[in-house]
Amino acid sequence: MRQLRAFEAVSRLESVSDAAREINLSQPAVTQAIHAFEERVNARLFERRQTGCYVTELGAVLVPRVQRFFEKLRQALADLGTTSSGGRQSIDATVKRITGPQLRSLIAISENPSFDAAARSLQISEPSLHRSARDFEREVRRSLYRRSAHGMTTTPYGGDLARRCQVALQEIAYGLEELEAARGNIVSRIAIGNIPHSATQVLSNAVRELLSKYPTARVQIVDDHYEDLLNGLRAGKLDLVFGILRRPDWAADVKEELLFANHYVVVGRVGHPLLKIKRPTLRDFSRYDWIMPGPMAPRQKALHRILESRAPEPKVSIETTSLQIYRTILAATDQLTLMSQFEAQLNDPNSLAVLPFSSRHLRRFDGIATRTDWRPTSIHLRFVDLLRAQASRLSKDSRPRAA
Repeated sequence: MRQLRAFEAVSRLESVSDAAREINLSQPAVTQAIHAFEERVNARLFERRQTGCYVTELGAVLVPRVQRFFEKLRQALADLGTTSSGGRQSIDATVKRITGPQLRSLIAISENPSFDAAARSLQISEPSLHRSARDFEREVRRSLYRRSAHGMTTTPYGGDLARRCQVALQEIAYGLEELEAARGNIVSRIAIGNIPHSATQVLSNAVRELLSKYPTARVQIVDDHYEDLLNGLRAGKLDLVFGILRRPDWAADVKEELLFANHYVVVGRVGHPLLKIKRPTLRDFSRYDWIMPGPMAPRQKALHRILESRAPEPKVSIETTSLQIYRTILAATDQLTLMSQFEAQLNDPNSLAVLPFSSRHLRRFDGIATRTDWRPTSIHLRFVDLLRAQASRLSKDSRPRAA
């Protein structure tokens, strides 16, 4: 943190002496911090002249990310009402005193069930963790921790602050990736949340094309429930989430982009009795068991909207998100399900078939979700462009636009 503060102040003020006065360090301490930071990133970040200290081309790559890091910390403290008085000046003073161990301790405690588990995740002693955690609590003048059935963990306020700090730290990671890219080394990591039953053709083709152009880039794809993926996105652990657009109203820090229409279709086994009926009715569908994800999932909600008040309540006898289980059970029984149209295209035509039925309640739209304040790297931008191109190829009627 001292190195980052020294780097930001010198790059902005173009003077070691002025930076030293602003961040309350001696000139030798600022010079030492800058030198240590240059060694850490293995790059010459400043050019020293008689008239001042100016960022190099590589230094200029890092400046916006470091500035965003500190601004995000300030904004988090301001939005969460950390300081009771003093306004911006008090927040700036708090940010100047925050240490790296304090940030890491808060984040670790928010992600673990107890102080003991958090200390082990950081590979430090529990007393050291306690010391950093309590020091941070005194700095922000708010209660950050509470006792749970398993031990000490974060309060709702502490958890929200930890999430915001983690997003701020992601700016530094992006900056280091951009610094390497400026030196010709593409080491960018793209973390993608994949919502179950998404159009994997689009995602897979985009990833394959990206790695063919940037073979040293890294891609992490996380398959999980939507709520967990949304939390990971908001905490900066994921860069984007791909799949059905379903952002809850309360997630104001997340935005969505529509890529293509991917409506639901009714799927059953080849030879299903309803395939013999030219136009199955809602009552016909209500006679069969269904296999679905959980009750809060969009497809089960769509099923209930279709059948509500017009027929007996549909019986969902199996709840799962496993596509392999879906296909195995559907092929061997008369159960039914809803699949997205692109998902259904990947079924074995000798085992599963789409039943003749349409409804406005089967409408579904897929795309990506990102943080509203996300500033992607050039590799992230390239990947999003590839997703758009793949979506356009897959669906002739799709027109990528802001949702």
